[in-house]
Amino acid sequence: MDELDERILHQLEDGKIRYMGISKSVGVPVSTVHSRVKRLEREKVIRKYTADIDWRKAGLNVSAYILIDIDVDELKRLGKTQDKMLKELLGIMYVKEGSIITGEHDLIIKVAAKDTLHLREILLDYIGNVKGIKKTNTMVILG
Repeated sequence: MDELDERILHQLEDGKIRYMGISKSVGVPVSTVHSRVKRLEREKVIRKYTADIDWRKAGLNVSAYILIDIDVDELKRLGKTQDKMLKELLGIMYVKEGSIITGEHDLIIKVAAKDTLHLREILLDYIGNVKGIKKTNTMVILG
C-alpha cells in the first residue's frame, strides 16, 4: 500500500464510493482509482462498506452500551470462544456494534431499541439467551 492508496482510503471512509470525486481529489484518472479500490477490496484492506444510519429516525430511539462478563467455564463446556460469542451477539438485529475488551468486563456491545420496554426485551429475550454470559451491565446513552 502506498500514499495514493492511503489517500483513496481516506476518501472512502464515509462509506460511499464516488470514483469521480476521489479522482479529482487525489489527482489521478477515474480508471486508476477504480482499479486501486478493486485491488484494495481483493486484498481485504477494504473489508466492507457501511451506512451511517440515524437509528432514531428509523424508530429506535434508545441506545445503550452493555458490558458483558463471560462465564469462562460455561464457554469451555460449550466449546465457544469470545470471538464466537461476539459474532453471535452481533447477529442479533438490535446489536449495532461490539468489541472484546480488556479490564473488568469481557465484551461491550451497543444496542438500539424502540424504547426502554423494548430494551428490556432485547436484554431478556435476545442477549439473555446467549449461552456463556455470566452478567451484563447496561448503560443507557443520554442524548
